[in-house]
Amino acid sequence: MSFFDDLKQRKIFQWAVAYLAGAWVLMQLIDVLGARWGVSDSAARIMDIILIVGFFVTLVVAWYHGDQGKQRVSGPELLIITALFAVGGLALGVLNMGTESPSQVDSTAETPIVSVAEPWIAVLPFEVQTEDLELRNFAGGLTEDISNGLSDFSYLLVLSRNATSGLAAESADIRQIGKELGARYVLQGALRKAGSTTRITAQLVDAQNGTQIWTETFDRELTSAGMLAVQDEITDRIVATVADPAGVVVRTLAAPADRKTPGDLTSYEAVLRYFLFQQRISAGDHFITRAALERAVELDPGYADAWTSLSLIYQQEYMNNLNPQPGSLERALSAAQRAVDLDPASSRAQFAMAQARYFLKDVGSFLVHAERAIELNPRNTDTMAMVGIMMGYSGDWERSVELTTNAMRLNPHHAGWYYFNTFFNEYRQYRYAEALAIAQKINMPDYWASPMVLAIAHAQLGDEMAAEKAAEELRRIWPTVEEDYYQMGLVNWIYAQPELIEHINEGLRKAGVNLLVPETAIR
Repeated sequence: MSFFDDLKQRKIFQWAVAYLAGAWVLMQLIDVLGARWGVSDSAARIMDIILIVGFFVTLVVAWYHGDQGKQRVSGPELLIITALFAVGGLALGVLNMGTESPSQVDSTAETPIVSVAEPWIAVLPFEVQTEDLELRNFAGGLTEDISNGLSDFSYLLVLSRNATSGLAAESADIRQIGKELGARYVLQGALRKAGSTTRITAQLVDAQNGTQIWTETFDRELTSAGMLAVQDEITDRIVATVADPAGVVVRTLAAPADRKTPGDLTSYEAVLRYFLFQQRISAGDHFITRAALERAVELDPGYADAWTSLSLIYQQEYMNNLNPQPGSLERALSAAQRAVDLDPASSRAQFAMAQARYFLKDVGSFLVHAERAIELNPRNTDTMAMVGIMMGYSGDWERSVELTTNAMRLNPHHAGWYYFNTFFNEYRQYRYAEALAIAQKINMPDYWASPMVLAIAHAQLGDEMAAEKAAEELRRIWPTVEEDYYQMGLVNWIYAQPELIEHINEGLRKAGVNLLVPETAIR
């Protein structure tokens, strides 16, 4: 008798079909009733495995069941099958108990606040209102470069070009597009040619309500030789304006965080709160932001941006005497190292490490991390401007002014502190009128450095009344400035240029601010 005849005689095929039919019914019941019973995905997968193993066990039982399937299932056989399903049911119950949702485990337990996910941004293909193939290629390259540039900012998430390639913004409801893509913001644009001039329009829309929150128009003459340069220029401008820490997206997202207490902020909102602080730099903002970020890293210890921001807020204790606590730079360095370990490719993390190293007077390490930060994201103007300031104070004024000027060009909405570098570059060369014109643009009323630069510029120009008025404002913001500023504001920042320290001190003396100069101040 052949093997096939043996299978037929023992009715193996009938057993197999009957088992598969029963297993299929059971799996459908699990799918239908699983949500009601709270059956987890892991438990359902275990049940699938048990049913697969049971199939082969059933075939073995059928083989030994006897000739033509006339005998009844024996006691041992029935015991094997029953035990199999009993073990499966027990495993299902145990595993499901272990995978209950937090609300099922303890409805009275405090639910931790987790970070709100970074917002998604969709960059739609730029529309071209012509059949010009060269212009269409330019639009495609511009769309791709903008998308890539936005993705360099770790606190934003950008949808891939594949996800948006089939979409067109023209005559479409942006709210519907945002809903379909899961995007909070949609960036769209169009190109229109008139004679030798091409008009490039870009706009950012809040997909939740369809509100346009930013738009800009660029008129350029596109030539084959200069097309890539124009593409780079416009990409830089759009990316920096939209995604920079001082850009329109961060300002829009951060506004609600300004009205919350530290305990009500999510981890992501705490990072946004840091960006608000960075625009204003005040003791009150610092106190709230530090508390929010310390809580954020406890809630979300794997969040690199929170560690980066915490490092930078700790550094402010040393840099600007804001709510100082012992070991500011040591805590800042530790937080920066944690951020770099979590995300070595983060430009912000590298910058936090660079700045900590600068104030620890490790200029070599500062330069390495600073250049790496700019390399990773050449459109983060906050990083570029601050690196420029520190490079100037360390002696490389040419590179310093290049970076700061480029940062201000890329982001016309930059914070007032960007101007400090160009101010001191003019001041150190005794160009006091030019320095004063720059100081008057800063407009940071709660930051002590703003009246300080006005005081020394007016004093050096001989305007005693204006200098004294600025000096009074400086004392109002920093009551102990005469006792503390020489070490904290000059030596800590400009330790590599003692001649500039003395030049600034001279201006303050003329303004009536007499600094206490300790004998061991310059080390």
